[in-house]
Amino acid sequence: MGQHGAVRRPAAVNYWEGTASSTWQFLVGNLLILTSLAVGVLFLVNPSFLNLSTTDSIGGGITLILASQVLVAVIVLSSVRVVIDGDYIAWQPRLHRRALRKYRWHQIQDVELFHARGYLYGWGLRWMPKIGWGHIIRSGPAIRIIKNNGKSFVITVDDAETAVAVAQKFVDAARPASYNAITN
Repeated sequence: MGQHGAVRRPAAVNYWEGTASSTWQFLVGNLLILTSLAVGVLFLVNPSFLNLSTTDSIGGGITLILASQVLVAVIVLSSVRVVIDGDYIAWQPRLHRRALRKYRWHQIQDVELFHARGYLYGWGLRWMPKIGWGHIIRSGPAIRIIKNNGKSFVITVDDAETAVAVAQKFVDAARPASYNAITN
C-alpha cells in the first residue's frame, strides 16, 4: 500500500486492488463544511448577526467552526480503497495515508460476498446487528470478512465478486491442511 518496506511481488502472484466512492457524500460533506465555516466566521465577525447577544453569537460561531472540523469525517469516509495480496486484506479511506484495518490471512476464517443495504443500515462507518462493523459507501455487492473470533467487517467496493474470489484463494491457502481435508 505504498508504505516503507513494502515487498515488491512478481506479476504472477494474485493481487487485487479496488475502490468505491460516493460523489454525493463528498460534495455534500464539502458543502456542509464550507457553510458551517462561513456562518461560524460571520457570527464571530458580526456578533449582532440575527440579533443575538455577543456571547451567544461568539458561542455559536465557535460551535459551527468546530462542527465543520468534525464534518471532515464525512469527506474521509466518502471513498475507500481495498488491497488484497498474499500477505493481507487491507482497506483505507480517502485522504488517509495508511490502512485503517489490515487483516492477515491467518486471522480470517472466511471471506464472502455480501449485499449491503445502505438505505436500510445507512452510509459511512456503521455497526449492524448480527453483521458487525462495515464501511458502507453505497448499496450493492460488498466484501464480508469473517475473522476467526466470529467478528466480521463489511466493505463495499466495485467488482466485489472478483475481490471475494481472489481473497478466498488466500484464505484457503492459509488454512491448515487438516482443516481443508475435513471440510472437503
